[in-house]
Amino acid sequence: MTILLVNDDGYKAEGIIELEKVLLEYGHEVYVSAPKSEMSGMAHAMTVNRSLTITKYAENHYYMDGTPVDCILYAKRFEEPLFPKEPDLVISGINRGYNLATDILYSGTCGAAREAVFSGFKAIALSAEKLDYRIAADFVASNLDRLYSVLDDSSFININFPSSFNGKAKITIPGEVRYRDKVDLIEKDGDSYKVKISSVIRNEVKVEGELNDFEACALSYASISSVSVRYGDNIAANLKLKKAFDELG
Repeated sequence: MTILLVNDDGYKAEGIIELEKVLLEYGHEVYVSAPKSEMSGMAHAMTVNRSLTITKYAENHYYMDGTPVDCILYAKRFEEPLFPKEPDLVISGINRGYNLATDILYSGTCGAAREAVFSGFKAIALSAEKLDYRIAADFVASNLDRLYSVLDDSSFININFPSSFNGKAKITIPGEVRYRDKVDLIEKDGDSYKVKISSVIRNEVKVEGELNDFEACALSYASISSVSVRYGDNIAANLKLKKAFDELG
């Protein structure tokens, strides 16, 4: 299989390097298109108001001074394609730290996987919380055929590994977290304010009857979730909205 790797921690990050080593050991062909530096929390941000530089640092390996999404977008749509052929699969990661629940929306790792699906690729996002990256990479590589068989053009698979990983996985739904972060005033200068988030306060929302991703990781399982990118999943919500406006006349 030909696999394109991307991440949001930068092309020198341990997670993407270890993942490539393991995939090569399993006999896969590996390309890399990754950010020049860390781009965590960039979600689906892309570079549209400036040029960016693409640098080749090894055969079929490039870094960009842009976002994780750029690393898919420009590799795919650049008028002279970066790679000799299109990959069978895009894997984003292995990210340093979880991308669970609502953090999927903030994550550059998941943003790259989402853009990969938009660009016509099958995609997986990988994250690990203080776990040996080789353990996570080996689990994915050894189960890659099964994972690949269920991928389509409507979603990507989001996999998270806990530090206490027991070697097993659970199929989960993405959880929900509401943030109530504390913002401190650092300095005031006239009408200008310098502020900083001083503490992150997470409130986890439990859905009864369904095992969510952060619950599975708390039980030492890897969490495997399907994350949809299709507009159709919003139809029910839109119908409800339309009804509300219709009632307004």
